[in-house]
Amino acid sequence: MSEKVLPSNVPEIGVQRERLARGGEPAPGSPTARALSPFWLDRLLEAGLVLSMALYYCAGNSHLGSGPFFHLSPLATLPFLFVFMILCWYRPAMAVALLPLSLPVYLQQKTVISHYSFSAAEIGLWSCVAVIVIQALVRRQHWPYWLSGSELRARLGPLLWPILLFLGAAAFSVVIAYNRTVALRAFREEVFDPLVYLLLALYCLRTRQDLVRLLLALFATGLLIAFLGIGQYLDLLARGASLSDIPRINTVYGSANSVGLLFDYTLPLGLALMLMPRVTTSGFLASWRCRLLALALCLPLVFVLYLTRSGGAWAACAGAVIFLIACAIADRRLLLICGLGLMLLAGLGLLCFHSTISSYLLERHANAQGIGTLTKRLYLWESALHMIKDSPVTGYGLDNWLCHYSLNNVCHSTNLYHYWITTDPQTHRPTGLRYEPDLSHPHNIFLQIWVSVGTVGLLAFLAVLVFFFWLLFRILARLYRQAEADPWLVWGALSIGGAMVAALVQGMVDSSVLEQDLAFCFWILVLALLLLRVLSKTPWRGQSASVGAM
Repeated sequence: MSEKVLPSNVPEIGVQRERLARGGEPAPGSPTARALSPFWLDRLLEAGLVLSMALYYCAGNSHLGSGPFFHLSPLATLPFLFVFMILCWYRPAMAVALLPLSLPVYLQQKTVISHYSFSAAEIGLWSCVAVIVIQALVRRQHWPYWLSGSELRARLGPLLWPILLFLGAAAFSVVIAYNRTVALRAFREEVFDPLVYLLLALYCLRTRQDLVRLLLALFATGLLIAFLGIGQYLDLLARGASLSDIPRINTVYGSANSVGLLFDYTLPLGLALMLMPRVTTSGFLASWRCRLLALALCLPLVFVLYLTRSGGAWAACAGAVIFLIACAIADRRLLLICGLGLMLLAGLGLLCFHSTISSYLLERHANAQGIGTLTKRLYLWESALHMIKDSPVTGYGLDNWLCHYSLNNVCHSTNLYHYWITTDPQTHRPTGLRYEPDLSHPHNIFLQIWVSVGTVGLLAFLAVLVFFFWLLFRILARLYRQAEADPWLVWGALSIGGAMVAALVQGMVDSSVLEQDLAFCFWILVLALLLLRVLSKTPWRGQSASVGAM
């Protein structure tokens, strides 16, 4: 099956192809190019895209402030959106790659029209979709981003069917949900929109520069939250809080664990710069300045991660570090010895300090009754398993866990059976969950997906993960076999692998996918892997290096 980077059956497309491969800068003779170098023009356009969308989202958004600027009418804020769309018309690939910067503020939604509110990610996504669709209709065969159906299928490869099955199972869950309004909103925010972004980016992002910009934007998202966390920490100190009494840092989120979950997807991108093997002897990524810069950028995230006191996030980032170190060890025998040694040390540690470790885990973040969060999670998982046992195939619908879990103020469902475990059925001791009836998910990503979208959705999600890591290791093996592999591609592969490992580790005790920002992050990793496959010329099967065989 053939796969082209750009179509070649139209006049003038060769010039557009060359410009797109260079990152899409203006033609050398244009006035803009004469005034600015391509590097600074790109930085100016990036700043314009970010600033225009930030101004549009903040203006008239009462969730972000109380001054007159935050209470403007939606109509008065439209000029900022028009500026964003004009810049998107000029550089659609850049606008699409920068969308991760809008992810963290999904809880502070902006009223766009009447009583309809949307997050920055949704506004940015559908603005890009509108501009790009209009551009494609206007330019028709001269549009440089066309992909035929066969080319798109080749880019998705075996991931196509699991993705479609997951989408179908999620859509069906809306039909069977008790609260269809809540399920429909969750379907739009957590499944449909991220997959639309995946499709849009597969069309628009083609070059190494696009991939690097996408991953750096994702890392910058975590860095932005880290700076907000440091600001919150300094504000608490200024108000007289002692170091021992400072609450867990949560920035724009309602929970400190949400900060840790975002860092699962972002911090490994910086860690990979420090821990990646030297696949080249020259260039920025081979220099000590690169490692020093990566360390400086990672320190704010590490500091705020410590302030969140999220044990799951700490374990997740430790898992990412272990993954990155393991990938940096080229000698398989040494890797095996190190792995066995680490397992032996872990086993000895558990054997010698099992009482201390179990006490620490069970009593961590204990409430007034002395019941820790891990103990509560054990009963949450038991509730989820009881729910699955009663409806294993279809599940209960996206974001409908609360309707069936407990009596709460979020989903009024007094006529339903509730699976809330407030006392242990054997010992009759309190579980600690009576005081938290509004826990919105079972704190395990696989149980959450099973409860939400049923068996088909869970199997499709597992298939995506299997194909993800299978393809990741194929790409890494291919890059490591090359005498002078592109270091940016190596960094990209290690980054997304470490981020996925971290997300899955914390996903064992939390929700690391089915939230709007995390859903986008998950599918961005899948997207980056698919782009890496094309850029590294890694075939889906066999060892052929030709693009046409992919």
